[in-house]
Amino acid sequence: MSPRKNAGRFLLHSAVAAALLLPTMLYAADQITLRYAVWDRNQLPAEQEIAKRFEQANPNIKVEIELTPAAQYFVKLDSAAAGGVAPDIFWINMPYFVQYAKNGILQPLGDYLKDGTVNLDNIVASSVKAYQYDGQQMAIPRDVDSIAVWYNKKLFDQAGVSYPTSDWTWGDMKKKAAELQTGLKGSAFPLVMDLSIDGQDSYMNLLFQKGNHIVPKNGQPTDIANDNAIWVYQQLQGMMKDGLMPTAQQMSEVKTENIFQSNRAAMVYAGSWLAAPFANNPLINEHIGVVMMPKIERQSGVAHSLAYAMSAKSDHKQEAWKYIEFMSSEASQATLAKVVIPANKVAAKAWAEEVKKVDVTPYIQTLEVTEAYPTAGTNTPKWQNMWIGSLKKIFMGADARTEMDKSIKKIERIMEQ
Repeated sequence: MSPRKNAGRFLLHSAVAAALLLPTMLYAADQITLRYAVWDRNQLPAEQEIAKRFEQANPNIKVEIELTPAAQYFVKLDSAAAGGVAPDIFWINMPYFVQYAKNGILQPLGDYLKDGTVNLDNIVASSVKAYQYDGQQMAIPRDVDSIAVWYNKKLFDQAGVSYPTSDWTWGDMKKKAAELQTGLKGSAFPLVMDLSIDGQDSYMNLLFQKGNHIVPKNGQPTDIANDNAIWVYQQLQGMMKDGLMPTAQQMSEVKTENIFQSNRAAMVYAGSWLAAPFANNPLINEHIGVVMMPKIERQSGVAHSLAYAMSAKSDHKQEAWKYIEFMSSEASQATLAKVVIPANKVAAKAWAEEVKKVDVTPYIQTLEVTEAYPTAGTNTPKWQNMWIGSLKKIFMGADARTEMDKSIKKIERIMEQ
């Protein structure tokens, strides 16, 4: 065969090979990777399942989930945002939201929401509002927490006290606590609630139920030192003094959930994140129940949530929104129901169905009356820690009004920053 013919055949084979490779090369060139930052390893399997379904439906988009432990999450995210290399999508929570929105780290989502694929009316209202800034929706709620009261039927029966119901009041709860104290003769605490941290599953709820808002509202300053607030602090002081609750010192030494799970508490205020552990615990799950928190002046409570945020510096905003849409769908939200209460109100019911042995629907019912976890200014953790510091002294016995008078002006200044 002549060199010329051999060269012709080589060129023909090369052309065919190039034609066969062309779709693959174009596919590779078009494929992008979305970086998505999360912090909870327990929720990783659900996230991976959602990502896999999305990638199957969108083969040109790869989702790279970046897991960072909660303790380092915002430190790492702060650094990445400062360097202009934040993940395309990331979890944001209420305490850090205003800081990130004000500093231009979050992409406003108003234009993306216009197509109606993500219907905010289907999401828990308090969480939707919490992620709005300057009239714009800045993040889409992913999941939500609520608070309810669990009770130990065995201890109630032992003390001869009727079980609580979701229409009870604060007065009813105190009466039952006193009856339990008499009937149990010191063998268990009538009530426990965690007063040692931010109050999400304790005093914040009582303040909301008493009519307070905690953060500045309608031009008025914070009300955490007004008469209603002092009443709440004094109620808790009095219950500890009377032995209806463990002392602040006792509660700082052991977790409230451990007290309840060891059959040493008749009632406990607990977040929805403890529903599955309680219901799955064979030491208690045959004789426990859960009801809505007792009403004070109104039925209310704290609802905290995480949300999906898009980086304002993302190079792939259309694709990032496409994935946020996918994660916000009822089907994806139902996948999350295996581990958390989804923010989607329809999918939230699936969470209650996932929890076996105990009817936990009071957590879902509570979401109808909750208010968003209170945040104010650009440094919620700072003023919150100051408030917690004052409350620790109060719960250890300091005069509530005197102690709050010492700190309220400083707290107000930080809230306004």
